[in-house]
Amino acid sequence: MAASSKSSQKAKNVVICLLTLWSLISLIIIVVWATSPDWKGAAQCNAELRDAKEKLVGSRSMWEQNKKALEEKVEKERNEVERRAAEILLLLGHLNATNTSLVDCRQEVVSDRKSQLSQMFSRWRKLIV
Repeated sequence: MAASSKSSQKAKNVVICLLTLWSLISLIIIVVWATSPDWKGAAQCNAELRDAKEKLVGSRSMWEQNKKALEEKVEKERNEVERRAAEILLLLGHLNATNTSLVDCRQEVVSDRKSQLSQMFSRWRKLIV
């Protein structure tokens, strides 16, 4: 009986070891499965990649259109700035000509007033003398 008890004790220990090993392996599998990211199939990854590429192509196309439109606006504004600069120079030329004309006119008025005053003084002198 001692032999039978020994072998049943041995069998019991083997079963306990196997159950413990199975529990540990199960626990490891559960932890790894719970913490691992979702695994996607190759078809789903390819579909997502295709969608991303299509969005990228669309974004590049939109970016190119926006870039072209902005470059056209910049060119248009540069031309407008150049046109206005030329117009300002023309107006400055007219303003300088007008100022010169006004200075000449003022000098004539001053000269006329001087001559009028000198004529008045000469008449007063004649009256006083």
